[in-house]
Amino acid sequence: MRECLTLRLWAVVAAATSIAGLVPAQWVQETPTSSPTARVAAAMDFVPMNGGIVLFGGAAPLINGETWTFDGTNWTQLAPATSPTARFGAALVMDYARGVGVLYGGLATNISVPPPTSETWEWDGATWTLRTPTANAGPRYRYGACFDGVTGKVVMYGGATSQLLIPPSNQTWEYDGTTWAQRTTTGNPGPRERPAMCFHPGLGKAVLFGGTNGSGVTDQTWLYDGVAGTWTQVAIGGVHPSARNAAQMVYDAAHGVCVLTGGQDSGGVLGDTWTFDGTKWAALTTPSPTIRDHMLAFSPTTAQVVRFGGFVAPPNTTTNETWSIGTAPYGGGCTGTNGAPTLAATSALQLGASWTLNVGNLNPVLNLAFLVLGAAPVPGVDLAFLGMPGCAVYTTPDLLLDVVGAAGSATWTWPVVAGPIGVSLYCQALCLDPAANTFGFTLSNAIYATLDG
Repeated sequence: MRECLTLRLWAVVAAATSIAGLVPAQWVQETPTSSPTARVAAAMDFVPMNGGIVLFGGAAPLINGETWTFDGTNWTQLAPATSPTARFGAALVMDYARGVGVLYGGLATNISVPPPTSETWEWDGATWTLRTPTANAGPRYRYGACFDGVTGKVVMYGGATSQLLIPPSNQTWEYDGTTWAQRTTTGNPGPRERPAMCFHPGLGKAVLFGGTNGSGVTDQTWLYDGVAGTWTQVAIGGVHPSARNAAQMVYDAAHGVCVLTGGQDSGGVLGDTWTFDGTKWAALTTPSPTIRDHMLAFSPTTAQVVRFGGFVAPPNTTTNETWSIGTAPYGGGCTGTNGAPTLAATSALQLGASWTLNVGNLNPVLNLAFLVLGAAPVPGVDLAFLGMPGCAVYTTPDLLLDVVGAAGSATWTWPVVAGPIGVSLYCQALCLDPAANTFGFTLSNAIYATLDG
């Protein structure tokens, strides 16, 4: 029986091996033949018109005004007909409603007297155009920014208005392509400089983490509802990233989570990686260099989060390295009689060891789940049509394994004795719960794991 199970599992592994573009489970250094020079605090985002990631500016310590694209393999420097002047500390945000990248503000000098700029530039995939909105947020750099997929506007929060000892801004601004408008919001995170910010489509809200509040760094997580104009602090239970600024965060659309990396606190530069699913934070165990003021973007063409440059300590130097990563937990479960079922790996998928998965929040009377293992991820197929509202499938159903537990929890263990290093498996728990919905089942979040030697 065990031999049969092993053969079926490795049939799934073999299928996964044949699928191109699977996301690696740890930071992997890319080896482009060309690359921008080392720099910090450039502006970077994925731009569909270019089919890849676009980077502008940065400092190292000289400030530059270069425009580069990364196609997943190599960096290419562009020569647009017009371009913003050299600057750092700005953000590039892809405005999907209008099909342009938006860049605001930034600082053009390292000396303390001139303020940041208040310019608004747009990138159309070929050249930069200086816009003249009827209003703007004033001089600003090192702010948080993202595109709100619900309101169709670029959102900007906080930022420094000067290099002098002036508290950072606590303002929320939105750009609709014609003008910037300050939102009068209910609540706000307070003054913030160098926060991390991204938009979570599953929540329909922007997520903001950390930053300097004028007196120190914070570990707070906030959500911004652009429709209601409300900021709400998330009551985080359990583990979460430590207080920091100069971290970076993007939304990983392949796995439905925000990914946060690096930053610095009073003790120095940090090297951890976290995911946020809209409710809770989870730490990834992948090793990473301690890094701050780097650039981060998600590439849907490669299903990877891409990191470029930044300040690495040690050895206390600015880098021009390009790295990529995928994430382990993704998606979310749907509520049953014992809450939303959870799926977690309590050990690594590693040759010569046992891979253990735990399903929690099962119906405590039935205590039965089926592990759905697949060779590839699925982008959250809604199962409301089956009578499972709020439930979504996140993996191909290549193998089904029953797991029986007790007291609302079940554990499954598989001794890993052979297999190709580097292949990924995807898994989700289908949980028996007749009272939960008309179909009688709920689904957990999904996970994936890559086989290590």
